[in-house]
Amino acid sequence: MPIFLRAVFGLSTLSLLAGCNFDAGSGSSISIGSATLSASSSGPPVSSVSGSGGPVGLTTGTIPTPPVDAVNATPSVAGTVSVTPGATQTITVAFTSADGRPVSGLALSNTTLPPDWRGPSSFACPATGSGNNCVLTLTYAPTALETGTLNISYVYVGDNISPPGVSLSIPFTATVSNNVVATPAPVGQINAAVGTGAQSVSINFTTDDGNAATGLTLSGLASLPAGWSTTTPGFSCAIISNGSGCQLVLNYAPKAAGSGTLTLGYGYTDASGTARTGAVNLPYSTTADGTVVATVSPTGQINAVQKMGTQPVAVTFTTDDGQAATNLSLLSAPTSLPAGWSGSLSSFMCATVSTGSGCQLVLTYAPTALTSGTVSLNYAYTTPAGVYTTGSLNIPYAATTNDNVVATAAPSGQINAIVGEVSPNLAVTFTTDDARTATALQLTTDLAALPAGWASSDSSFSCAGVASGATCQLPLTYAPSAADNGTMTLRYTYLNNAGQSKSGSLNVPYRATTDDTIVGTPSPGSLTVTTGTSTPVTVTFATDDGNPATALSVTSGLSALPAGWSAAGTFACSSVSAGTACQLALSYQPTNPDSGTVSLGFTYTNDSGSAKIGTVLIPYTATP
Repeated sequence: MPIFLRAVFGLSTLSLLAGCNFDAGSGSSISIGSATLSASSSGPPVSSVSGSGGPVGLTTGTIPTPPVDAVNATPSVAGTVSVTPGATQTITVAFTSADGRPVSGLALSNTTLPPDWRGPSSFACPATGSGNNCVLTLTYAPTALETGTLNISYVYVGDNISPPGVSLSIPFTATVSNNVVATPAPVGQINAAVGTGAQSVSINFTTDDGNAATGLTLSGLASLPAGWSTTTPGFSCAIISNGSGCQLVLNYAPKAAGSGTLTLGYGYTDASGTARTGAVNLPYSTTADGTVVATVSPTGQINAVQKMGTQPVAVTFTTDDGQAATNLSLLSAPTSLPAGWSGSLSSFMCATVSTGSGCQLVLTYAPTALTSGTVSLNYAYTTPAGVYTTGSLNIPYAATTNDNVVATAAPSGQINAIVGEVSPNLAVTFTTDDARTATALQLTTDLAALPAGWASSDSSFSCAGVASGATCQLPLTYAPSAADNGTMTLRYTYLNNAGQSKSGSLNVPYRATTDDTIVGTPSPGSLTVTTGTSTPVTVTFATDDGNPATALSVTSGLSALPAGWSAAGTFACSSVSAGTACQLALSYQPTNPDSGTVSLGFTYTNDSGSAKIGTVLIPYTATP
């Protein structure tokens, strides 16, 4: 008699309760499952896959080749799961039958989740064959730097002989900098009917913390397995952050029966400037029966502005080959939607599912907090051949902010230069006002047409990502050839954290000065007079280059003039320049023969701000 298998999370532990199968032969028994992480289209499964963090390990039993009843367990991440502390990443494990024939009663056995891992409250698959009907969804959210290994053990009832004991090991690490995450849709094994079916697969690349990574490139697109194709064999992304701006679209349309795992490796530069790698697994198989496909619109990561934005999300159910499936319903509980999500899960069902059948679930994402995560939905349906089966759908999401990019000049205030002597450097740093990532910053001001004296070592300026720090900085130098003043305006555009196009500007006041000198010129320049006469003398103060100087003051000579000379006791001018009158009036009226030189000392501040001194000399002679 049958006893069904069930697995329950309790205190972060998945444990097997019981299990056997009515339909199994008399020699069948419950056994530990076989796990393979990569498979070719023919031949036995492969025991490991290399990724950015090394191979995903398998603890194998005594039989080297899995029997026909082997279950393939394929994690979505090929290699080490890498997440920066404070961020999250969703990982799926697709369980499929190696030969496509149904295997019943799969459940997890004695699997304890590490502290920073989360999973469903229960997990079991009554029937495991091909397709995405048996997918385990887990979340890794580290709080500190760490490394470890997640070990997953599982059991199932075979239809032939007992397979060897095997467990799946997934290494994980919390990294200092951020990581690029590849999220395929749909999840699980990709299926399409031979000759008539086609399945579109999108891989959305985002970062685990929302901060920008750059320079993503993929390998393996030029030599895809049979049945796979893409219209972008040279796919790359200059910037990777939130949203669906970096998305690779593949198509699986097999012409002959086959199965395997497509592993795509990718490279990128993280937020710290370090070159990194990653890889994603796409298990696939041909089918003879129509498979229900769930397509999400908009594609990729779903974004909405915190407290302000609302994003409608449509999930459309169709079959890969156009044949009609029936009785589709959601298995996910109405309360399973994360905070910020809404939709009628409990009442959703479709009597018929095929191409153009109008089977569509409408959800809404309206976040009130800055969170991110994955919506996981499970559904059931009856295939065109009358077989009851299930499927899974994951929808990644993130709340964004309507932030702004701010340009800050250092040094601040007016930039002063001395012609021919001092050429100051200016650094303009671009950051966001909330430290969350904006993208695609572009300086629209022509750096070749800056005001006279201004220049940059960059002929043009752009930043793929902008957040905090000094990673996006424009260098400028001011080396004027003549006295000048004005304001330089730098204008720029960008996409903010919410994906909105915005613009900004920065005004930089500047002034070029000269190291000029004030010259005092007496008129007449020298005096020869007779006693008893009175002769006026005017001393005109002016700068030698016509540029201004300030705070002129005669500091010596006026209070102790020689006999016969007279003038006001003090003299000063606030400004001295071309066209600005600054004249000292004196008078010489000798009563006795005399000769000598009047010496007047003065101080001032020149155009560059330097304090200077000067002297005016007036020779004189008085005769009888």
